[in-house]
Amino acid sequence: MKRLILIPDGMADWKSEKLNGKTPLEYADTPNMDYIADEGACGLAKTVPDGFEPGSDIANLTILGVDVAKYYTGRGPIEALARGVEAKMAFRCNLVYVENGVMVDYSGRRIGDDEARKVIEVLNKELATDWLHFHAGRGYRHILAFDREFEPVKTTPPHDITGKEISSYLPRDGELAELLRNLMEKSTEIMQSVTEKANMIWPWSGGKIPSFPDFEKTRGVRGVMISEVDLLQGIGRGLGFEVVEVEGATGYVDTNYKGLAKAALRALKRRDFVVLHTEGIDEISHEGDLDGKIEAIEIYDEKIVGYLLDRLDLEEVKILLLPDHPTPVKVRTHVAEPVPFAIHGVKRDDVKNFSERACKKGRFGLIDGLKLMDVFFDSR
Repeated sequence: MKRLILIPDGMADWKSEKLNGKTPLEYADTPNMDYIADEGACGLAKTVPDGFEPGSDIANLTILGVDVAKYYTGRGPIEALARGVEAKMAFRCNLVYVENGVMVDYSGRRIGDDEARKVIEVLNKELATDWLHFHAGRGYRHILAFDREFEPVKTTPPHDITGKEISSYLPRDGELAELLRNLMEKSTEIMQSVTEKANMIWPWSGGKIPSFPDFEKTRGVRGVMISEVDLLQGIGRGLGFEVVEVEGATGYVDTNYKGLAKAALRALKRRDFVVLHTEGIDEISHEGDLDGKIEAIEIYDEKIVGYLLDRLDLEEVKILLLPDHPTPVKVRTHVAEPVPFAIHGVKRDDVKNFSERACKKGRFGLIDGLKLMDVFFDSR
């Protein structure tokens, strides 16, 4: 039996008065995701363990059976794995736009890849040392790496503080915090000569490069990771997966959906375990766009789920569908609440629709996300 996991990042949400008490997922027209729920069995999964921030890193590692209490060191180090960066410490480094001391846009007003690479080149020219370097990623997402070790530092994800004054959220506690603040201040002057999109770097979630358990040794199958973002690609590399990149995959709602779906089909021909993660729904949730989120969910249902269902032999492929965490439009950030999941290829339950409320009534009930792979591999 081959297995496919579909992870629409941030799709779960809260009920909205504007939608007559429905969530965006309940309100959206999603016949293909509903088919998976109707023909399979459902439940809720707690993907963010107690005591951890509800980041995509924490949630996706948990989904794939990695105990974050043992193995997690930060988001930046995982993304460094994706880029093959060799360092003692690494931070995720956003290119952001700040105005009058307020975080206006954590994504540098959607700065493009080419323009962002020019920014990284200039930052390296002006700020890099023999032990400090910037590494280009995609769009606004980049890496700041150190060949020295420092004591841990407290940082804040920039997408958590949209519309807020940044002064209370700057890196703090210790030598490294001071260094990061200085780099951020200097970057505002440097970036003005390169781009009008972004005007500051924002380093966050740093730590030592991690070592994850090998998925093939644990589950007996070698996986394939298909994602638009370095975070999931880094998780895949850390678990020993083959990582597939798709041309035109932007990590936003304008992504190459067909290319991503085709990549999943090709991967299933040569491997028995494939993860397809898409980012766009989460991004538009961070923007607080309710109508946009509904549209993004419907596009995902048609262009990813529908496309795959039309072309897969469902007798041979078992499917797990779930978002990694909720990203409620109302608060424009992640929350640590259980997410709905549906498994196709097991004994059916009475759930007819894929949504937060419907899946709560599924036969799997509420499970610890760390046990989700056990359920996916063992359930019938």
